[in-house]
Amino acid sequence: MTLQIFNTLTLRKEAFHAKRRAVKIFLCGPTVYDHCHLGHARMFVAFDIIARYLRYRGCETKVVMNVTDISKEIFMNAERNGQDPAEYSTRYFRSLLEDLKALGINTIDVFVRASHHVPMMIGWIEKLLEKGAAYVADEGVFLDTSRVRGYGSLSHQSRGEIALRRLDLSPTKRNPGDFLLWSNVQTERNAWDSPWGRGRPGQHIEDAAACAEYLDTSYDINGGGDELAFPHHEATKAQVEAVTGTTMCRYWLHSGLLRIRKRKMSKSLGNFMTIRDALARYDAQTIRFYFLLTHYRKPLDFSNTGLERAFRTSRSIRNSVERMKGAMALLHGDEADTNLDRMVSRFETKFTKAMDNDFDTEKAVKELVNFAHCLAREFRLKRNSPRSFSMALESLTRLSDILGIW
Repeated sequence: MTLQIFNTLTLRKEAFHAKRRAVKIFLCGPTVYDHCHLGHARMFVAFDIIARYLRYRGCETKVVMNVTDISKEIFMNAERNGQDPAEYSTRYFRSLLEDLKALGINTIDVFVRASHHVPMMIGWIEKLLEKGAAYVADEGVFLDTSRVRGYGSLSHQSRGEIALRRLDLSPTKRNPGDFLLWSNVQTERNAWDSPWGRGRPGQHIEDAAACAEYLDTSYDINGGGDELAFPHHEATKAQVEAVTGTTMCRYWLHSGLLRIRKRKMSKSLGNFMTIRDALARYDAQTIRFYFLLTHYRKPLDFSNTGLERAFRTSRSIRNSVERMKGAMALLHGDEADTNLDRMVSRFETKFTKAMDNDFDTEKAVKELVNFAHCLAREFRLKRNSPRSFSMALESLTRLSDILGIW
């Protein structure tokens, strides 16, 4: 079966064909003004598994994650704590790296910190001005969305619908949907020099510049939470395609929100649990297992009850597998069991069929759990086929490693 991926741009599943051996993936990372929470973790885990499965299918991957360390939240929090903003954001950037490592996420190759690439962003804005896709106003530099073909196509909105959104309010911008690429500021602190005056890059320009720098202007997958489809990803797409005139990205993937009482888990609402607080109570395999019980595109309503249930199920399976591995080490012989071999083959087919259907971990995990239970039952009944049991355990371990749950 061909791998099918749901593309936000087309709103349908499409066959995935790698144009090159290395699949290029760009991820929108967090703004590092605090420790990351479980809503971030859900997105991190989803795209970690996507990269792992692509590798399992024989692709190499190059994954780039942008990290926003230029923001009002950072500057305000740093000042409140009497710290230099660069030191403040670096503290939480390191926290991000620690959280990713603790969650077993090892597929990200490059982290792009916005503050380290401001000259690159200025260069990109200059290109947009040269193309006539941007203009200078009193507040700074705006993208002229009327000059961008297909603006609104990613979020499936008309220009009239976009005009109703509150984006960078300004009396001097030309169109309601225009947004700042560069914001002029009066302060000397936390600002950079540019051809248009001292200021800061807009919140959407950093990803456009980072994509072009590290993945070229046309790559395979752009990923992030579904709240980023508009305005952020729509804006990023507009900026890149306004300069290049070519398709920026082949597949746009968005993970569903992690919610509490039907509301998005977020720092601004104060309804969050940090990754490190969760890891103080549960191991990484349990947290990953909990997320994977729901398809990555669906919203997930967080509950401690659900997490506890995931912990019990995950621990039970892991203990069962470890007992079988321990017992296998004591068995000798080269006998095989044809029925068991067929069971392994059916399991692998069902697992890959689920994952080929837009990375359906919901079904893939069920197949893993069912197979683990069946294998434990068979092992209790007969242990006279060491070779087949060894192959079955190897298959279970290999496929569960794609999900990082055992």
